[in-house]
This record gives sequence, C-alpha cells and structure tokens, in this order.
Amino acid sequence: MDMTRGFRFITLLMIACALIFLFYLFEPGKPFAQATSIGTAYVSMLYFAVALSIGPLNLIRSKRNPVSSFLRRDIGICAALLALVHTVAGLQVHLGGRFVEYFIFPSGQSHIIPFRYDAFGLTNYVGLICTLIMIALLCLSNNRSLRAMGASSWKKWQRLAYVMILALPAHGLVYQVLEKRIGSYTILLLAITIALLAVQFSGVIRYRRARGARPLTDSETA
Repeated sequence: MDMTRGFRFITLLMIACALIFLFYLFEPGKPFAQATSIGTAYVSMLYFAVALSIGPLNLIRSKRNPVSSFLRRDIGICAALLALVHTVAGLQVHLGGRFVEYFIFPSGQSHIIPFRYDAFGLTNYVGLICTLIMIALLCLSNNRSLRAMGASSWKKWQRLAYVMILALPAHGLVYQVLEKRIGSYTILLLAITIALLAVQFSGVIRYRRARGARPLTDSETA
C-alpha cells in the first residue's frame, strides 16, 4: 500500500471512529457492546453506500468507470471491517453472549425445526449472509485476486454487494422494531438507503441512455 492509500485509509478509519464516538454520546446509557454494535452498523452502512455510489456517479458525470479504483476499494474495505466489528459486538448484546441461540432456538424450547424462524432469527440469518458476502468481498479486494480471476469474473463477484442494498436496511429495521428503537435511527437508515437507491437508479438510467448512444465496455457498466 503506497503512502497515498495509507493516508486515505487512516483518514477513513479516523472519520469512522469520530462518527462511532458520536453514537456513544447519543447512547450514554447503553452497554459498551450494544453502543459499539449500533455505531459500527450505521457507519459501515454509510461507507457501504458511498462505495456503491462511486460507480453510478461516474456514469452520471460521464466519466470513465475503471474495473477497480483504489478509492472505491478502500472505502469498501473500511465498510467491511466495520461490519465485522458490528457482527462481533452484536453477538454479545442479547442472550448473554450465547451467539448460537441467535440462529437456533434454545435447547429448552420445543420447536418443529431447531433453526430460528421468528423475526429475531430470520433477521440474524440475513445479517449472517451479509457478513459472509462482506468477508468474500474483503478477501477479493486486492490486485492479486483481480489478476488471477480476470476483470470479468472478478467484477461479477464484486456485484454480490448489490444483494446488500436492501438486505442491510431490512436487517437494521427489524432490529429497530424488536428493540423498540424506531425514531431518529430509523430516519437515518432510511435516508442512507433512499439516497443509495436514488443514485443507483440514476446510474442505471444514465447507463441505458449511454448504451443506446454508443457501446460501453464491461468495465464501464459497474
């Protein structure tokens, strides 16, 4: 990693820490694990939205979209790292840290199938899927993977990120309902989601117009 990327990465982490600290200030009575889980979740979602908006914004501005850019990659890496911290912290918030029971009903309860199918369990499975996608994308966010897989295959794997555009907000909204936190956090989550969807939709429109005017390469469609 060169000095420019190193400086940018440190800056992104410092901004993330400052934003997470603001969440601590808004949640003075929350346990450390829960406050960390909430703060890292929203900052990760914000970084994720910014990373996914870079490509569509380039299309809207009629700029060439490279297969990969270090800016988009570094923001995405920070989003993934924050999501992993959120996952670890979130698994300590409920059920006394018995994280297996986030996905499987407690042994003392009688159910047809052991896997949780209530709202709590289903949203945890959505979160687990998103976490696995984040880990996969994190492992692929390097030049070695890009060279080994080729631009086309590498880009197809990167598009797994689009699965999370609605999955992450749904996961967050369900938890807000379960924890009775509907309010300012809901507005923040919906604002980030709507802004991301608006940028994506605008990018799709711009792409279709550009494709009608001239052929675009695969690297320009991301």
